Amino acid sequence: MERYKKKTRFSLDEKILNTKFNFCKNLKWFIIAPIIIILVGVILLSTVGFNLGIDFTGGSNMTIFIDKDGTYGTKYDIDKDLGEIERVINGVLNKYNYSVSSIQKTTMVVDDDDLRTNGDAVLVKFQNNTDDELNETIKSELLEAFGYSEDTESGLISNGGITTANVSSELMMNSFIALLVAVVVILIYVAFRFELTAGLAAILALFHDLLVTASIVLICRIEINVSFIASLITILGYSINNTIIIFDRMRDEIKYARQTDAKIVNEQIANVSVRQTMTRSVLTTLTTFIMIFFVTVIGVANIREFAFPIMIGILAGFYSSVFITPGLWAIAYKPRKRKKKANQVKKNNKKDAEEVEEVEEPKPENDEVSIRNA
Repeated sequence: MERYKKKTRFSLDEKILNTKFNFCKNLKWFIIAPIIIILVGVILLSTVGFNLGIDFTGGSNMTIFIDKDGTYGTKYDIDKDLGEIERVINGVLNKYNYSVSSIQKTTMVVDDDDLRTNGDAVLVKFQNNTDDELNETIKSELLEAFGYSEDTESGLISNGGITTANVSSELMMNSFIALLVAVVVILIYVAFRFELTAGLAAILALFHDLLVTASIVLICRIEINVSFIASLITILGYSINNTIIIFDRMRDEIKYARQTDAKIVNEQIANVSVRQTMTRSVLTTLTTFIMIFFVTVIGVANIREFAFPIMIGILAGFYSSVFITPGLWAIAYKPRKRKKKANQVKKNNKKDAEEVEEVEEPKPENDEVSIRNA
């Protein structure tokens, strides 16, 4: 196991490789924090549930033209006044016990008798999934709130209609199936490339990542839409990548131990493999986390719904691949018996026996001896 030891005095890799820390032995301490987070998530799920968006509960959407130049009566700048625009919309929706579920920038074409123009608009979603007539009332009040004149009302707000609860339940089922298929495919891939023990350890780590991410989203009351499912699938792909790197190093260490007739000690192989890949894991996780962090902070609401779970999942994936998966593998892995070596010993013994038989000459019979003597 000393073949990877670094010679550079100031090398970070050298310090990590020479550390005495036992990742496998401390597994029982590493799982405490995830268990606490998941238990809190389970309690919240059983009491208040997820903060489901209209993708799963059903709702309405409207596209509102934002007239920057004031041709139609308003002077909002969508890039500077998005918060004020959302406040105006909520002022109308709150009268009917609704609020903006999501708001995002888009474009819209406006047609009237005198002018055809296209420009910035906002796509607004809110949780009214039962009443089209009420939506028409809300539309009229939004036109008034934005100060549009009556002769240009027709094309300034587009009522996109209602998403029913039936469609939402079907979407939820399809999302669950997509997650399940992704997990099964990852299990098959890891089991085929490495072995079943590694595959099961990787799947347990992936469940850890998903449960921790979902629990923190529950705690923070982040709204759940289709983008959340997309972020979970992204987390699966990112997390398994870190885990596979460590498993690949474990496989090399096992192969090296067999070639040198060294005893295979699970904890030693797992610890050495983690140390060898630690620098790579830290740097890739840190660079990705920084980018996702800025996207979460600076991005619009819909982007944040996608980026925030990924940010949590990146940290959870690093934690599980470094501190949990190697320990699980070390507990479950059983080295295969060296059948090839045993067979080789048998062949060598058989070959030696044949050589002895060839050296020994058959003794002559008594008659042959007497004839020779005569």
